[in-house]
Amino acid sequence: MTRKLLWLGVAISIVWASQIAAQQFDSSVARTVAPGVVHRRVVVNAGPWHVNILEIDLRQPGVSIRAARAHDSFGGRETVSSMVARYKGPGKVVGAVNADFFNIRASGESENNVVIEGRLWKGVKVTDSPYDTFDTIHSQLGVDWQNHPFIERFEFEGSITGPDKRTVNLDALNFWPDSSAFVLYTAAFGDSTPGDSTRRHPLVVSLRSAGERGDTLLFRVAGKPRQGWSLPLAGGGALIAGGKRRPELGVLVSRAGLIKVVPHLAPDRGRLRTVVGGWPRLIVHGRSVAAQADSLEGTFPRFSSARHPRTAVGFSADSSRLFLITVDGRRESDSGMSLVELARLMLDLGVYEGMNFDGGGSTTLVVDGQVVNSPSDNAGERAVGSALLVVIDAPQHALGKAASNSVRRK
Repeated sequence: MTRKLLWLGVAISIVWASQIAAQQFDSSVARTVAPGVVHRRVVVNAGPWHVNILEIDLRQPGVSIRAARAHDSFGGRETVSSMVARYKGPGKVVGAVNADFFNIRASGESENNVVIEGRLWKGVKVTDSPYDTFDTIHSQLGVDWQNHPFIERFEFEGSITGPDKRTVNLDALNFWPDSSAFVLYTAAFGDSTPGDSTRRHPLVVSLRSAGERGDTLLFRVAGKPRQGWSLPLAGGGALIAGGKRRPELGVLVSRAGLIKVVPHLAPDRGRLRTVVGGWPRLIVHGRSVAAQADSLEGTFPRFSSARHPRTAVGFSADSSRLFLITVDGRRESDSGMSLVELARLMLDLGVYEGMNFDGGGSTTLVVDGQVVNSPSDNAGERAVGSALLVVIDAPQHALGKAASNSVRRK
């Protein structure tokens, strides 16, 4: 059966996919991509809106939701389709969307906390964004190892205990928030720590990895504290303390022995496999809060009230179904949506908890390795900082069988 005919099919193997009433849309076409995964295209002429929805049954054996960074690095940019094609993990990526906002002018670094396969890559207390109207932490999607999704405004909380049992708090992980901070850098950041942009000559010390014990990272001091930056990270990590935090670092490493670091996110939702950020929260307990986004999370009317291409994520009241949604825009045939309009669509789809991802020219949905929406940049698909992947660990023959279960709807 050709791909064109498959698009005319509607999935019949998953009952929950039929809950969206066809009369809500001028047209609605769906197909089963893999066991537990349905792709739906809908059109609303009044918008005009062209919407793509990937619905995932999180109870389906073999389904996992995973984060990906561009080029598997802390910074950099890469298209979503390239991240999918480059995936080398177990199973097959059957769907993906662009995820967190990122530094578009330089590093490509994600603005929020980042957890990939259970490892915390970046930890912040305040979102690293130049656009917020006030300092705050953005909403983020977390998924644990049992496929339970959460939307929270996660904040980094970390502690470090020295050989003398003295414990101090960390301000961030792989991020320098201000000139008076106490920060741990690890090899996830790159080859070395960043340069001293503050010119405040913080105190730095190299660490050598000594393994892990549960959620605790173990290190030993490799050298004496000194002023400056640019320490290599390949051997383990580095501690950097500036301003009033400098004396704490000096005392912490004054004795030889094991250094224990416990990085985590609050609120505590157990061991999370995946965390990706967005901005802002749109649905809380089945109710739209999109109209309050400017006051709750520091968005602004040009972003929240104007119509733009959008990417969003949400899940059902029983947390069994995840929705990845894209709305095309910035064309005469595709108007895009305001956040209020996007929240209304999400409620119609059955979203009980939902949030906005990066949108505009970044908006991309990849299904079966193909971009299925219409990115708004003239050059086509934009290189972005991160993606959210839907991975199926089921045997390949099961994936092919699922596609053949589609039938043509008259």
